[in-house]
Parts: sequence; structure tokens; C-alpha cells
Amino acid sequence: MAVAGLGAVITFQVTFTELFIAATVMMTAAYRFGWLSVLAGSIAGALVVAALGIALRSAAYLLALDVVDWISAVLLIGFGLYLVYEFIDGIAKRDAGKPSATVDGNWNRSLNAAGLGVAAWAIVAEGLEILVVWLGVALREGAGTATLGVGMGLVIVAGLGLALGGTGAFRKVPPYVLDGIAAFMVLSYGAYFLSLAITQA
Repeated sequence: MAVAGLGAVITFQVTFTELFIAATVMMTAAYRFGWLSVLAGSIAGALVVAALGIALRSAAYLLALDVVDWISAVLLIGFGLYLVYEFIDGIAKRDAGKPSATVDGNWNRSLNAAGLGVAAWAIVAEGLEILVVWLGVALREGAGTATLGVGMGLVIVAGLGLALGGTGAFRKVPPYVLDGIAAFMVLSYGAYFLSLAITQA
């Protein structure tokens, strides 16, 4: 039981961390590109990860973690730089007295390629990290133990997302402020994965 418990803790820790990062990206993308595009992109990304897991199975465990870290770093740093640009642009518009797009206006945008792409990329990049660790634990301690940890991570992240989303807090803050906060978080995540990729190369 101790070994199985350790495996569940490992997969929970990885799942919670990766999904929290993905959730940050998706929440940021939702108020920028619209929730519908982010939802559709997230589903598409999850299907890609699931298909890879089924197709590769144990062979996916051989996928080098540093390669996955590079993928995550590119996604996060690229999106973080975009958010920095939006933050600076928002401040410039504020100082010039120009109106900027509201969070509510962008939140209900129709389907668009940018939102689909960002959300799908986030889920694939972080999902691959979870998949590799899940397979590693499953091969050693069984699929049940590995899945238990992933399930706990999913439930907690989903609960946090619903709780925060229900408050409407994000819609009460100017978009450029959200861009600045998200840029700091996303670039920090990207720097973390970049350091992992470099040290493990």
C-alpha cells in the first residue's frame, strides 16, 4: 500500500501542477479569445493526448522528458511574450485615453483560430508531461494507482476553476491588468520548463 500510495501522490502532484499551468493559460486565453474557442481547443488537445496514449502505450514512456519540457517552454514563453505586448499596449491606450476591449466583450467571441490553437497547444504540451509520468507509474505500480493520482488532480483543479470562475472576479479587472498578471505567471512557468530542458539536455 505504501508503494501504491507513493505512485498516486507522484501522479497527483504532476497532474495538479501541469493542469494548473494549463488552466492559467486557458483562463487567460478565454478572456482574450473567447471561452468557446478555448473550450473547443481544450477538447481537441485532450483528444490528441488520449490518442497518443492509446497509440504509443508503453512506448510513450521512452519519450524524453527534456523534449516535452522544450515543447512546454516554447508554448509558455511565446504566449507570455504576447501577453507582455498586450499589457504594454493596454497601458499605452489607457494613458492616451483610448477605450480598450472589455473582458465581457472578448469572453463571448465566436470561434477563432487563435483561441483554438492556444488552448489545444496548452493541453497537448502539459498533457504529454502527465502522460509520460502516468505511464511510468502505471508500468511499475499499475494503471489504477496512476489513474487515482490523475483523477485527484483533475477534481481539485476543476473545483478551483469553478469556484474562481463563479465569483466573476476576472471580469471586474481591466484586461491589461489581467494580461500583466498572466504574463508574469506564464513567463515564470516557461522559464521553469526552459531551465529543466537545459539542465537535462
